[in-house]
Amino acid sequence: MTFNISKADTNNSTNSKNNQIEIEYLESRNELEDYIFDTGDSISLEFYPAVELSGVYTVNEEGELFLPMLDETFVRGLTKSELKTLLEKRYDDFLIDPEIKVKIAVFKSIRVLARGELRNPGFYKFSAYSSPSRITLEKKDNSELDSLIENYNEQSDLSQNLQSDNQSSQDLEVKRSSENLTTISDVIRKAGGITSLTDLSRIEIIRDVPLGKGGGKKRAIIDFSTYINSSDTTNDIRIFDGDSLFFPKLSKANTNQIPKSILSGITPKFITVSLFGRVETTGVVKLPIEAVLSDAIDLTGPIKPLSGKIVLIRYSNNGRVIKKNISYSANAKRGSKRNPYLKKDDLISVKSSFFGKTTGVIKEITAPFVGIYSTKELIEGFSE
Repeated sequence: MTFNISKADTNNSTNSKNNQIEIEYLESRNELEDYIFDTGDSISLEFYPAVELSGVYTVNEEGELFLPMLDETFVRGLTKSELKTLLEKRYDDFLIDPEIKVKIAVFKSIRVLARGELRNPGFYKFSAYSSPSRITLEKKDNSELDSLIENYNEQSDLSQNLQSDNQSSQDLEVKRSSENLTTISDVIRKAGGITSLTDLSRIEIIRDVPLGKGGGKKRAIIDFSTYINSSDTTNDIRIFDGDSLFFPKLSKANTNQIPKSILSGITPKFITVSLFGRVETTGVVKLPIEAVLSDAIDLTGPIKPLSGKIVLIRYSNNGRVIKKNISYSANAKRGSKRNPYLKKDDLISVKSSFFGKTTGVIKEITAPFVGIYSTKELIEGFSE
């Protein structure tokens, strides 16, 4: 059961039924039910009655736990409930009616694919997360545990709520309980933020289904627009390893979206680009997000005389390097072909014009003769 505070009775009614919270509110919500174990996870196992076997065990590169009595035990692809069932069956050969509690002490680092209308789509990795409630299991001389790992399954995730394609986000439990968790906003931030064409109302999340539930993928559509429109973090859903996020593209740019996304912290205020060639000051330039070529030229000083076309080099959204020749005009419309929007890490080179190149060649050819002539004049001047 999930308690929705927005539905709580705010009237000073004497009706106890309206003011009562059901006892089920205190029960675990099992929100990590579909969490899939893999390399890097650390798992707390509490054995009863054989508490001396309890401890925190880490899944190694082969997807195995090294457990007492069982040695190497393959657990990759299992969920908490599946691991509990299998271990209790295995330990039944050694213990009388074993009961094993399975909890996650450390969540593995996660790798997420972010596709679609983002500034820098691609694969992104986030650090492993260790819950503050994690307590190391230590054995006393009397074989009793010094302390037990607390249950911290209150962390929100998609879990079993992602049951079918095109599922409404209204059916999802999405409250964020810790800043250490990786959520949609973190993925957007890591990918450089959104654009004015990003459709935040239809973000698609694809997640692996546990093997015990048939395997494969499950999908949900999330409306994330309230995050920037009204600072509502309800749909800032927790992301897990292997998730894939797709951000659709709007048919028409929403110019109000970028300022709102900057205020909400998912889009950076500034980007950096590099300028070379015939400008007053070359090097790395810091620009506001959504800056255009003329903004960069204004900050680096005027283009020098005898300059020609400008070459723009950047990575496209599909990972390829693209090179554009731009007939630059400072008076051109912002975002047009002659004054395009810039992206982070763009390389901009201001070339010499044909006449400028010709002049440069002439200077190179005549430079030795000018030097000889100047030296001759200097010697004759001393000899007079």
